[in-house]
Amino acid sequence: MTYQELLELKAKRADKLKEGQALLAKKDLDAHKALMGEVEKMNQEIDAVEAQLAQEGRFSEQDGKLKGMYQDHEAKKAEEAKGRAIDNIRGTNEYAAAFCKALRNGVKVKQAWGLEEYAPLTKALTESGGTPEGADGGYLVPEEFDRIIHEYEKELLDLSQFFTVETVRSLSGWRAFEKGARKPLPKVLEMGTIGKEDQPEFEKLTYTVSKYGDRLAVSSELLDDNVFGLLRYLAGWFAPKYVLTKNALLLELLTGLTREVSLTAGSEARELRQALIRDLNTAHSGRAVLLTNQTGFAEMDGWADGNGRSLLVPNPADPQVYRMSGRRVVYADNDLIPDEGGKTPIYAGNFKALGTLFIRKGIEVAATDVGGDAWATDSYEIRGLCRMGVMGVDKNAAFKATIAGLDGAQAKAKAKGKADGDV
Repeated sequence: MTYQELLELKAKRADKLKEGQALLAKKDLDAHKALMGEVEKMNQEIDAVEAQLAQEGRFSEQDGKLKGMYQDHEAKKAEEAKGRAIDNIRGTNEYAAAFCKALRNGVKVKQAWGLEEYAPLTKALTESGGTPEGADGGYLVPEEFDRIIHEYEKELLDLSQFFTVETVRSLSGWRAFEKGARKPLPKVLEMGTIGKEDQPEFEKLTYTVSKYGDRLAVSSELLDDNVFGLLRYLAGWFAPKYVLTKNALLLELLTGLTREVSLTAGSEARELRQALIRDLNTAHSGRAVLLTNQTGFAEMDGWADGNGRSLLVPNPADPQVYRMSGRRVVYADNDLIPDEGGKTPIYAGNFKALGTLFIRKGIEVAATDVGGDAWATDSYEIRGLCRMGVMGVDKNAAFKATIAGLDGAQAKAKAKGKADGDV
């Protein structure tokens, strides 16, 4: 199978996943289960083809494309293997118990080495004999902590759900991305030589993950809580900050978009739909998301067609999900997505192609009763650290539309007037 056929297979898988979303919306669980079986078979085929192409590249010194695929494939495989080994340790009850005990006793990472009661913690940090990661951060949290974090992520607006997300184990690395446009097949004479005019070109894009963290003062009584209660409290404190950090990094990609479409008062909806057709290629346009703030959504809520029907169409299975011209419409608080220079932004595009969020797996938590104000208040300070970074990929996958002259009061008044008219 060629690389082009691999891309086509991945596109078919993406279409299958969109079908799955529609089946879930209709609560057709039997059909969804059958579809997921098809997707799993496609996943296996894709993995096999990628491995095959990668091995071909292993011995192909002249073909930079295949060589790059091999190096990329091997790097991802090593990261996945390392992550599975750590997850197997973090998923045990013994690990969760040792983690909470270390926090209660204020045992630092460097003090835990050689102590049997904290062996699961140090084993996870060594990564099969390597340098301990948590020496400057803390212990990797149990998998139960991750699960609780995911619960909170569903309740909050997590922008990463619209972007590509990769879990990594290294602080930096690179990914290979294809660039350039596809060309039609050249004409070949009978018995003529078939050339190689349209060879894919790849470029290496590098990423770096940075450290983010905060501290929380907790009472000694709270640390004496049971394992699950302590983990839920700590995750409840950390989760909103974790989501907001991801959102802030991804918003940097959106605010940095150079293509801006200024929408004319009275023609905003028409011009936005035209921009989706004109300024994005068909693949990106079909997968586009429209992201705005409260002010922008209140304005869009008043857009109607020539027959007075709202252009924002709710999903019957989930009235909180809206679409416009088939594209998902999402809005966030004005605090998260503020107006810029008196203009309300609407970010539009295929964000999964726009950029990738890299998250270094393993949130680290440590506790102390001697640092900061902990000693004076007979309390503990909990420190939570995570590492992540973003990488822009295809800047042509999205654009920014702006509406001038809106403010919160005006938008709310419009929304209230529409709501009153619906009663």
